[in-house]
Amino acid sequence: MIQKLPPFDPAAPILVIDIGNTTTHVGTWAAGELKTPLPVPTHDRAAFEQAYHEHVNAMPRKKPAAVVAASVSPDGLTQLKNFVDKQIDMDVLVVGDTIPLPIDVSIKEERTLGVDRACAAAATYERLKHACVIVDFGTAVTVDLVDDEGTFLGGAILPGVSLQLQSLHKHTAQLPLVEAAIPKLPYGRNTAEAMQTGVCRGIAGAVRNIIEGYASKLNSWPQTVATGGDLALLGPCCDFLDTQVSDLTLCGVGVAYQKYLADLGV
Repeated sequence: MIQKLPPFDPAAPILVIDIGNTTTHVGTWAAGELKTPLPVPTHDRAAFEQAYHEHVNAMPRKKPAAVVAASVSPDGLTQLKNFVDKQIDMDVLVVGDTIPLPIDVSIKEERTLGVDRACAAAATYERLKHACVIVDFGTAVTVDLVDDEGTFLGGAILPGVSLQLQSLHKHTAQLPLVEAAIPKLPYGRNTAEAMQTGVCRGIAGAVRNIIEGYASKLNSWPQTVATGGDLALLGPCCDFLDTQVSDLTLCGVGVAYQKYLADLGV
């Protein structure tokens, strides 16, 4: 099958898409900057199509120079490919598949690395140019380490807030299903607050402990950048975070495209 490649114009705006397990982010990448990112539920096709058309209609000639996506949802990626093909007869450039990961990786099984983690790490290192930790407070919480040379060394994965709260409810007889929140006091005054405190402050403590391990390995405390859907919730109880950046993975998709063009000599 011959891939329908877009014209490679580094200055032309492209559509960047990050398909997550829970949320899909859609944005425009132009001149090295992310513009007007929009989050939509991954399984809400109508919401995605609206976000897609809002971005495309704002572009010159109402067509992106390319559509570039990172995905941890195979079904979501298949739907995206079919939709884009019908809309503009263009193949989606998929990070980690049709275009390379945007960062050097030094782990045992590179193919198992989530492309979202690679993109977020690449976007962070592209800005900082030194060792850093990337914390993504998503459906799962990831804590990843990049060294001074820009190599992804590895990381840690733990269940996110909603997963932990749902698990407590599902696997016990009496614990209720409660919403994600952080009570003002450091202890819960009822069962719901105790669950919220344990999960949210527990995640904050776990992430701090993981980063301390990285710092011991590096012999210095790496700059820590955080992102993800639960960043607003968990950020206030994580005083060890240096920078908070929304849509970091989406920025990494744009970085992946830029590096792809550079490798092609465009």
